[in-house]
Amino acid sequence: MHDHLSSALNEKIEILTLVQDDETGNIAWAPDRKRWASVEIDTQRNLFSVVGVGTRGATVVIRPDLRLTLHQAIRWNGEFLHLTSITLDKERDRQEIKTAICYPATLTAKPQARTGRDAMNRPLMEQQAAFDFPGILTEVYHRNEGDEVFRKTTQRRVLVTPKAIVLRPGDLVQQGTEAPYTVRQVMDLEFYKNEYVIERQEDV
Repeated sequence: MHDHLSSALNEKIEILTLVQDDETGNIAWAPDRKRWASVEIDTQRNLFSVVGVGTRGATVVIRPDLRLTLHQAIRWNGEFLHLTSITLDKERDRQEIKTAICYPATLTAKPQARTGRDAMNRPLMEQQAAFDFPGILTEVYHRNEGDEVFRKTTQRRVLVTPKAIVLRPGDLVQQGTEAPYTVRQVMDLEFYKNEYVIERQEDV
């Protein structure tokens, strides 16, 4: 059994962990450790998002790594693997990791001012600093709207982030120099990830 497992684990993977810059507040994936693994592309799509479309899946098998959690990610042959489940087999000599092959983007969050209270318990607006973070954008649908003067396209996406990324309705999310999206809906019940429905309107 062990000899068979050793010969099967013939690919190197890199386990990624989130790190945050203390000065800027930026959050990013960083290499943590490497493991030998067996990686197989799944025949079915991985529905890693509650309301977004699925993507190609991959099953990764490694020797047990008790530090591995769904809060981490894997880099394999240049591909980013979003973890969706981790199971230990009954012999307890291997872990099977179900993953979604995704294309993470570096995004900038521009939180809107929050309502707070001063020392006299008076309401005040607390400005929030912008920060960069990794996220996965997946499609929901496109909706065309037109009138007599011009037509606009409402682009709606689902943004999947690590649990550490906390956004609220009304916050802005921007990728590079593109027009920003506005957070419309928050889905935060999963213990290892958050999902946001975001949208923007563009003239066409």
